[in-house]
Amino acid sequence: MEEKVDNKKKIIIISSVIGALTAIIVAVVLIIIFAHGGSDEVSKISINLSDASSLKTYTSDDYDSFKSDYDNNSLPAVYVTEFLFDGVGMYKTYDLDDFIEDGNDAKVKALSAQVFNISASGDFEFTGETTGGMIAVNTNNLNGDVNIILNGVKLDTDSKKIPAIYIYNKDITYDEHKVTIKTAEGTENYLEGGKFKKVSLVDKDSLADYADKYSGDASTWYQEYSNYYGVYTAEEIENILFAKVTADSEDLADGDPYYFYKGAGAISSDVDLYFEGTGILNVVSKNKEGIETKGNLSFVGGTGDYIINAEDDCLNTTTESTVSGAHNALYINVKSLRAIVSLEADEGDAIDSNGTLTIDGGNIIALAKPGADAGLDAEKGTYINGGTIIATGNMFDAISSESKQNFLALSFSEAVDINDVIRFTNSDGQETFVHETNRAYTNLVYSSSALVDGEYTLTKNDELMGYASTGNMGGMGPGGVGEPGEMGEPGERPDDMNQPGETPPEKPDGEMPGGASGEMPPEMPNGEIPGGINGAATNKTFTISGISNLFSGIAVYSGE
Repeated sequence: MEEKVDNKKKIIIISSVIGALTAIIVAVVLIIIFAHGGSDEVSKISINLSDASSLKTYTSDDYDSFKSDYDNNSLPAVYVTEFLFDGVGMYKTYDLDDFIEDGNDAKVKALSAQVFNISASGDFEFTGETTGGMIAVNTNNLNGDVNIILNGVKLDTDSKKIPAIYIYNKDITYDEHKVTIKTAEGTENYLEGGKFKKVSLVDKDSLADYADKYSGDASTWYQEYSNYYGVYTAEEIENILFAKVTADSEDLADGDPYYFYKGAGAISSDVDLYFEGTGILNVVSKNKEGIETKGNLSFVGGTGDYIINAEDDCLNTTTESTVSGAHNALYINVKSLRAIVSLEADEGDAIDSNGTLTIDGGNIIALAKPGADAGLDAEKGTYINGGTIIATGNMFDAISSESKQNFLALSFSEAVDINDVIRFTNSDGQETFVHETNRAYTNLVYSSSALVDGEYTLTKNDELMGYASTGNMGGMGPGGVGEPGEMGEPGERPDDMNQPGETPPEKPDGEMPGGASGEMPPEMPNGEIPGGINGAATNKTFTISGISNLFSGIAVYSGE
């Protein structure tokens, strides 16, 4: 009997030990999941932008506590701050204008924003909405992938000084991980942000060494505002977590520092950035570019609808020439993409790559700022291999003859003006392409996956247009469109096209808005109204050759 009792005691003791060990294991797992371990990867974490109460929060008053956790490598995988930490201190938002306006003793304020920080690899799903916030991703020393899943998000920074999403790393060529922004199926996501202000990195103990880098007004400001140019010591500069940039001397203007870090859009990344998913992403830039990276920028999967409105380039890969081996390719394969530069912008290409630009698929409209800008611009070549593309601007960046899909490049000697209607008509008298916009342009690029041989005419406002003085002929096919779409009244659009919830209509693959049904095409930002698809032109009537892919040199027709 006593032996049975002892056995029961043993069972109870063993059970207690197992329970204690289980609790310890669970605790260790939780620590691993939520502590920042450099290369640690966490399971999926959900973050509600509307309610951050479940996340560790560091206020400006808690900075010492934050710095201690940072130094001890014990930050959670996701945490909230009232400041953006740059590796040295609370990120400062001032620029030279602050000093010019307020004097040399201007008070410097720390960034005031609700920053949702990610410091580990894994899946991070965001829901809800917030105003005055941003998402910041520290990719330094991460080995696993970072997936940012947008599931019905509305994020407005309420500022022209910070991106809605900022992904940072000391090394812009760092590729030990992959950062992807995904849109969840059936969701609409809205991000509105601004420029990430430049901050000088000129060593304040060696200011005189940089004097010969400046001339004119820049030199005057450099001499006068030393507390702007000398922000960090040399040792502190080495600890900066953001990518550091060296400016070309000839590009210095308006007091720009020779050495700085910066972002330039609603979404900014120091490293390669991927977009995928089947939802809708609406990005609005309040200041400068829409989406910019210092690495490669890729839209993959052939799915997803993207609407980018910007005050400069809508999409841009920008890599300083002084950085060797930097990535700067731009790749697009989507369901639809509208890249439209604001008419109020100072400048802006719709899609701009400082490397190559490759388009493999999608219904794409790219409208540059009227002026010296292009709808499609690439430093190392543009390649169109698929999709249906309309791009307008006042500059033409040649499309590579190695493109796998035929394209049309029209260069007008007289600008197509606001509300002018361009029509292409085939030999049967059918309108196969109609284009109207609220902005003037002199260059139009069009490409379709269904280019066919045939005879076409080009008219502007029903007047026959030009002849080809040079160049081969290319062309456009119907792209899935039977009858041309109905044209809307010029400039008809809602008062505010930047509101979330603009849902691109469902369309068959390869079909542009304004299809066989004759339904009204969607109202586009800035009054852009696409019509049906097809066409090309030379002289009064011309033949498109199936063996060539370039047509250029259109001039206003002035004779029989």
